[in-house]
Amino acid sequence: MKEEIIKHSKKIYTEMNNSEHSFKEKVKEILTEILIIVFAVTLSIWLHSWSEEKHQRKDAQTFLIGLKEDLQNDISNLENTKNLLNETQQQVSFVLHLTPEKIDSIKANHQQINSGTNFINTLVNNGRYEGFKSSGKINTIENQNIRNKVLGYYQQTIPQIALVEDSYEKLTSRYVDLLMYGKEDEDINTTLLKKKTKIILSGIDNFTKYNKKSYQNAINEAREIIKEIDKEQNK
Repeated sequence: MKEEIIKHSKKIYTEMNNSEHSFKEKVKEILTEILIIVFAVTLSIWLHSWSEEKHQRKDAQTFLIGLKEDLQNDISNLENTKNLLNETQQQVSFVLHLTPEKIDSIKANHQQINSGTNFINTLVNNGRYEGFKSSGKINTIENQNIRNKVLGYYQQTIPQIALVEDSYEKLTSRYVDLLMYGKEDEDINTTLLKKKTKIILSGIDNFTKYNKKSYQNAINEAREIIKEIDKEQNK
């Protein structure tokens, strides 16, 4: 393209100094060469833009295909955490309702009391998203609905899950501290009956009940994004 522009520019210069042509003929030839140059430049820009857009669309499609796999893994991990929270809530509820008589009965049957000290740490597969976003390509996802849902999931829903788990860990850590660092001569079952322990357990119980919906919301959002990606790919 550069060579073509130089060639036609030389023709313009040659025509301007052509003594054999009249002024009218010179203007006509020069305008023709200018139009050729303008057309060539415009065509070159359009082809470059078209090629770039095609490349971006391909990148976006590749990203969305990979994102589906990430979201499917997220759903599995979120389901596991939700199930663990259900299990924890049952354990905590059991401990909350312990009485000296129940503890004696459990001991008499040589059974163990599960204190409900489960920690949670949901693995979220956000590396692909972070890389795509940091490269400035997030806007190459042409479907605005999908783009908005992806942004909402990774920038609002997942950070909310992280906040929930951070708060849950702090609550559980306080509970574990009570169990591990009580008086040396104190039986752990006695610690479970203490008022302070019951207060912390009640906090864990209420916190778990309230925040389980955060995981279900995240699961629903991930499924909705996968559904929208499938619809887009099947067009």
